[in-house]
Amino acid sequence: MGNILHHYNFHLSQMSPPGMVKVRHFEFLCHSHGIEPSVDKFRAFYQLQRTMGFFSFASRGAAKKILLNPPKSFHDWKPKFFFIREEVLPIAMPFRDWTEAIPKEDLPIPKTALWYLQLTPTPNRVFGENVLVAAKMSDQWSPSSREVPVLKIGDQG
Repeated sequence: MGNILHHYNFHLSQMSPPGMVKVRHFEFLCHSHGIEPSVDKFRAFYQLQRTMGFFSFASRGAAKKILLNPPKSFHDWKPKFFFIREEVLPIAMPFRDWTEAIPKEDLPIPKTALWYLQLTPTPNRVFGENVLVAAKMSDQWSPSSREVPVLKIGDQG
C-alpha cells in the first residue's frame, strides 16, 4: 500500500475506507496467485479519484473488474477516524492538496499479460487469519517462520 500512496502522493489518512479495501484486495489477489503486486499493475485496474474530501480509486473503464461487490459505504466510520503519528509510518507520506486536479490516466490495458489474465474477479469478503497467512499478508506470522501454513478444503478462515 505504501508504494501506491507514494505514487499518488497522498497520506494514508487522506484515503477513504473503500479505497483501502480496493488496495488491500488487489494485494491479496496478487499474493494468492504468486504475483508481486506493483503500482503499475494496480493502475491497470484503478484510477485515482476524490470523493467527499478523501482519495479513493475508481475502476478503470476498459479493465476487467477484479473486486466483485465492493463496499458502497462504511456507515459511521468518520467518528472513528483518527490521525497516525508520522513517526510510526515506515515511509514518508506527504499531504496532498485537496484542490489539486486529478488528471485522467489513459493507460493501455495489458489484456494479454499473464499476470493480468491470472487475476480473476473475486468477491469482497472478510478472511480469517489462516487465509491471510497463506496469502503472505498476515501481521501475526513471521516471514522467517519454518512452519508451513495449511488450509483445509472449504476453509473460510
